[in-house]
Order: sequence, then C-alpha cells, then structure tokens
Amino acid sequence: MTSPREAKPVAQVFQNAGYHTAIYYYRETKHLYPKIIDEGYEVLKILHENELINKIYLIGFSAGGHFASMLMTYHHELVQATILAYPVITSHPLYVYKYLENNLLGENKTQEMVKEISMELQVHHQISPVFIMHTMDDQTVPVENSILMVEALKKHQVYVESRFYQNGRHGVSLGTKEVAFSDMNPLEFEKKYKDLSGWIDLAIQFLERIKQ
Repeated sequence: MTSPREAKPVAQVFQNAGYHTAIYYYRETKHLYPKIIDEGYEVLKILHENELINKIYLIGFSAGGHFASMLMTYHHELVQATILAYPVITSHPLYVYKYLENNLLGENKTQEMVKEISMELQVHHQISPVFIMHTMDDQTVPVENSILMVEALKKHQVYVESRFYQNGRHGVSLGTKEVAFSDMNPLEFEKKYKDLSGWIDLAIQFLERIKQ
C-alpha cells in the first residue's frame, strides 16, 4: 500500500519547490520479484518517453525506498537521482526488515534471489546521485540498512549525501503536523520532530546541487 502520509504531503513540498510530481500507487494485487521491477520499469519508460519530461527523480519511504533503490540500480539509465527515507535495503539477517523476503519472493525463494533483493550488494558505479535519510533509533527498519547502502555507494564512487538523526519513529515522513501519526496530537508530533523536519529541504537542496 501507499501511505497517504508519504504521498500527497510530500509531493506538495516538491511541487512548491518547482518540481512536477507524480505518486506511484501500489497495485491492489501483490506482485512478486522480479515482476514488481518489470512493472516499475514500464512506468519509468512511459515517463521517459514523454517529451515534456527531462529528468526523473525518485523518492521512496521504507518499503518504497527498497522499491526505489531497485529501480535506481537495475534501471539506472532512466533515473537521474534518488531520495531514500528510512529505506528497507538489506536481507542481512541482523538488519533485515522481517517482511522483506516473504513479501517480495514468496515461498519459492532461493539464496540467489535473496541476494538480488539485498540492494547494497547490487550497487554499481553507474547509479545516479542518492540522498538518504534515517533515524538512529528506528525500531522497524534498522538504521544499518541505510548505513550499508551509503558504504556501498561510496565504495563504487556514487555521489551520495546522507542525514542521520538521533531520534525518530519509523514512518515520521516530513515531521510536520500534517503528517502526524494517528495516535499523536498533531502539534505534539510537530514539536517532537521539529529537529528532523528540515530533512526534506536538504533533499531539495541536494537535487538543486546535482543539477548544476
């Protein structure tokens, strides 16, 4: 599913910054790997062939970050930059998001397939610039997912910027009252996460730098 807290509010921020935006809504019926990448590729290709579109930037949150990282890696020629927020990245047993393998591979998974969806192992030097944000105390997707990806990108000399914040519950999104968790008062949510809410502005600045 596509979280509404990580969809329109985020798209609006980029639209206000002068970017055209589109939201990728996941299908109701689940696709397994590699069909999910094939479908993503078809969407990217349609966008790429539109003469009004010059560049494609991806942004993905959590499991959407894993999806974005697959597309930026396996179809790098169609993606000019990627922003990953608290992304699922690895199948390393110490840091894996527990639903990753079952949701993507189903019951007929092989060790080779598990390796193929561990994105830090698939990084190569042709990947376009990447911006990564994560919180150190994320209890759902361990921060090591992002750390492993940063290390892999650095190893392959891919331009990468990262911002790590000490505190922040998984799914914090923009950290503003508009995206408050349903179990929190919006003003209290905004107050608690004020220190990290500026990450999205840093991500936009990242895009502006790489365009130069």
